[in-house]
Amino acid sequence: MKALVKTEVGKGMDGLGIMDIPKPVPKKNELLIKIMATGICGTDLHIMEDGYPHSVPVALGHEFTGVVEEAGEETSGFEVGDQVIVNNIIGCGHCHYCKKGDYVFCNEKRSIGINLNGGMAEYTVAPFDHCMKVPESMRGKDLPALSEPIACCVRGVLEQTDIKPGDKVLITGPGFMGLMCNQLAKLCGAYTIISGTPADKARLELALKQGADRVVDNGDDLKKVVEEVTDGGVDIVLECSGSPYAIPGALDAIRKQGAWTQVGMYGKDVTVAMDTINRKELDFKGTFATANSTWEKLVKLYELDKLQLDDYVSARIPLENWKEGFEMFQRKEGIKLFLVP
Repeated sequence: MKALVKTEVGKGMDGLGIMDIPKPVPKKNELLIKIMATGICGTDLHIMEDGYPHSVPVALGHEFTGVVEEAGEETSGFEVGDQVIVNNIIGCGHCHYCKKGDYVFCNEKRSIGINLNGGMAEYTVAPFDHCMKVPESMRGKDLPALSEPIACCVRGVLEQTDIKPGDKVLITGPGFMGLMCNQLAKLCGAYTIISGTPADKARLELALKQGADRVVDNGDDLKKVVEEVTDGGVDIVLECSGSPYAIPGALDAIRKQGAWTQVGMYGKDVTVAMDTINRKELDFKGTFATANSTWEKLVKLYELDKLQLDDYVSARIPLENWKEGFEMFQRKEGIKLFLVP
């Protein structure tokens, strides 16, 4: 089968290539999944540049959906033809974190698309207990390939942040994560402000379409809006940009004893005014990847048809044209880009 495989370190894009590798055979507890679509993620590019721990060789792709083609002998609840999404993080199963369903913190964890062959291929395999059926209303659509990044937002907004109806929430960065966090904050009853840059015009317009109350594309306007609609600052910041330039404005915008959840990843050390965090007595939390509970919530949201997803996929690119997709991602073209085998 065809797969996009990282074969060498230290070579960037030249260390990746389409290869013909054996079609996987599912173990007793695994499902063989025929891939429908796989999203390109910043982590994929970090792996390409050796900026994220991974195994070599490995077929990339951890954001995917597909159809069960074969089920191992010791699987239950799935049939050939079921469309599934996958919690791609696999732990040891017996440590403190695995017992809680927090596989991401397991010291022996392995991830599909990072350490194990993933979805940028014609087929992949996954443990059946890490797979979930998509609701009937979504069957046949490739939009469930958005599930892994949506689940990361569910983790950050619904599990790591206590948003109450009427809270004023500032979301920094109108990329996919910021737009999705806006949707989830609105479901909690929040008043949302999304900040970006002049280059984010189309994304900010989409944010308004999806329910954001205010959008701004510069620091001066952000300060004015916060003064206009709050009494002393926003209650909560969801920092989704992963840009150090967003930090000072957000720290200025948040009220004393407000809450900050760090959703975006910086990929490097950044400078933060820790004294401001102390003086304002901020409740500062991080959020990383997903837990079992996160995926359960996501499936319920899908069943309730509570998420607007149609506007997120900007291009569907044949797997063999992966370079085009990666270069588009690097140029920040579109919102989400899918590779299709």
